[in-house]
Amino acid sequence: MTQVIEEIQEGDTILKQWRSLCGSNSSPQSIITDQELKNNVNQLLNDLSIIQNKLNHINLKQLFFTDLENLFQELNSDAEIPFLLARVREIEQQLNNCGAIDILLELKNIKSQPSLWSKQFDYSGLYSCLEQAYIEEPFLRTFHGQNQDQIIAEFRELDQERLEIAQLRVARNYAEKAISIMNQYPEQESLVRREANKKSRHLPLRKLLAKAPHVLTSLRPCWMASPLSVSQLLDAESYFDVVIFDEASQILPEDAVPALMRAKKLIVAGDRHQLPPTNFFNINADEGEETEDLGATEGFESFLDLTSSFLNSWQLQWHYRSRSEELIAFSNRHIYNNSLITFPGIKSSDVISHILVPSIVGQDGQEESANNEVEKVVEMVLKQATEKPNETLGVITMGSKHADKIEFTLEQKLKERPELTQFFNQDNYENFFVKNIERVQGDERDTIILSIGYGKDRSGKLPHRFGPLLYKGGERRLNVAISRARKSMILVSSFDHYDIDPNRSKGRGVELLRLYLQYASSGGKLLGDRGYSEIALNPFEQDIFNALTTKGINLIPQFGVSNYRIDMVAQHPEKINQFVLAIECDGASYHSSPTARERDRLRQQQLESLGWRFHRIWSTDWFNNKQEEIERTIQAFENAVKYADIYDLSIQNTVEDNKTNNDNIIVSPVAKSRTIKPNIPEKSYQIRDAIKIIEWMLSDGSLPTDEELLKETRSELGFKRSGKKIDDVIREAIKRVRN
Repeated sequence: MTQVIEEIQEGDTILKQWRSLCGSNSSPQSIITDQELKNNVNQLLNDLSIIQNKLNHINLKQLFFTDLENLFQELNSDAEIPFLLARVREIEQQLNNCGAIDILLELKNIKSQPSLWSKQFDYSGLYSCLEQAYIEEPFLRTFHGQNQDQIIAEFRELDQERLEIAQLRVARNYAEKAISIMNQYPEQESLVRREANKKSRHLPLRKLLAKAPHVLTSLRPCWMASPLSVSQLLDAESYFDVVIFDEASQILPEDAVPALMRAKKLIVAGDRHQLPPTNFFNINADEGEETEDLGATEGFESFLDLTSSFLNSWQLQWHYRSRSEELIAFSNRHIYNNSLITFPGIKSSDVISHILVPSIVGQDGQEESANNEVEKVVEMVLKQATEKPNETLGVITMGSKHADKIEFTLEQKLKERPELTQFFNQDNYENFFVKNIERVQGDERDTIILSIGYGKDRSGKLPHRFGPLLYKGGERRLNVAISRARKSMILVSSFDHYDIDPNRSKGRGVELLRLYLQYASSGGKLLGDRGYSEIALNPFEQDIFNALTTKGINLIPQFGVSNYRIDMVAQHPEKINQFVLAIECDGASYHSSPTARERDRLRQQQLESLGWRFHRIWSTDWFNNKQEEIERTIQAFENAVKYADIYDLSIQNTVEDNKTNNDNIIVSPVAKSRTIKPNIPEKSYQIRDAIKIIEWMLSDGSLPTDEELLKETRSELGFKRSGKKIDDVIREAIKRVRN
């Protein structure tokens, strides 16, 4: 019974008591009739129902008249609230239709701040999605990061083992094919064996190949030669299945023809952003005349350009040479349009620098080779040889005259420093070189000194004569020069980027030289006039970043300069500019990797080869056990700091890692023992006995030729000398076993 009806009934009772005391026809003054009272009550109840539906308030019928009066007076005093309440009612109805009314009721119960409602709604929606994912993919609920790490570690180990097995399989296939060819062509095998045992007076390679082409190419299936020497080594026969052209940007189309004639398939590797072939002497006297009779290769600068017009191509994106990103970042930005994937090193300073040598005013001959610069470069070379004799060094110059002056001055200085002779010994050609920019493609060293050489004239002005950088393609020469270093790059010049007037030369090579001078002067911080771009962390990564920084770990987010960034790196608490731990999450960067090998092995392997310690945070673990993941990360950080304190990471992975000599390494299957020797009667002529002996000899996995099998089988059967009868039996047995 509602409060309103109760009050009416109470009034009716009072009325009856009044009449019993004052008479049946007596009524209080101004009392309405029963019918009117009923009509008014029904109208009131109907109005309350309508208002209640609009306001979604508590049950109005349960309120006392005084409470109703106060409520309506309050509503009547504010002309805006009633309309807002009606809109709120509509929103509640929409939420109810969407099945989200429980969220609203929860917010009312906990009396949450309205400013938090939006985030709480988002959380509820996302958590519902997570619960649905758990229902559809039950294994997600049982996911555990440490188990996943163990699975990935096992995958890395098996993947590495698979590569090693693949090497063994290739070696085995090569050996089986070689043995098969030698058995097929015994005369050629005898000739090659005889030539290999000679001490002198060998047959020329061209003649030997003509007489024993099958055996020679099966024993040595991979040959390496320059395009111009192919015709001297080989006749016009097609001996090879595949020809591979490396550094194809430096090969003229016509020079590639001899090698093309001697193979069935073609692979071309090269970089069109590096040096083109030298074409200085191939000047066409009729270049200005128009002609319609153009050859098939006319208009193509190199063999790489020619083949790119009809062969499918793809870019090798990962860059391995540079131990620090700063060494390749400039080329990646200005030459390769940020298409290279590079990996940051553990130190962010001292890998690239610019030494400005004061120019000598009033001297002639400084325009091509500044004397002060020559002296400074020689001083730096001697210092490097003294302090870092185990690291390799290269000096690159813009012009040959400057290179000659450096070499001459260095030779004079070495007469006073005989203890450094070993470093510059020509037998150790990998240790040191001095080359001009035209001869340096393909070289790499730990440290590169790039000496510009060009200087100011006697009046102190820069003539802007920069040799090959002035012409078309000059930027490619500069690109080659600035991308040769593995560990550090030192730029030496007698002028800085302020001295180059961009309006005096339109050559892109000169403009990039100006920008590179600026880049080197900044220690590799300023990429031209654009600088580094910032990449924002996603909410998951930001939560990790905030949680770890509050624990005192100094983090740098999205570390790197290429398309690949480390999600966040932790700095050493005491050593400036040294990073000790790479922290990666399983966010967009992780899932964007096309293969599990790249995602779970190669990236981590490359980072660890650069000196990083590596730590992975899985999102599921972070959401479910946040505190545990924080503690695990802190422990990984402390271990990384201890590791950095014990080992000087800056000297790890030196050139010795890259100087491993594999020339004499032969990959072969692990030898195994033969099985138990069969019990065969001595001097048996039975073919079945010969077969048993041959199968026993081959049970260790060895690959003897037919002639070697013949001799050993004869010996095992007890025959000391060869004879036609026994040899025929053994040859037939060999044939059956081979088949």
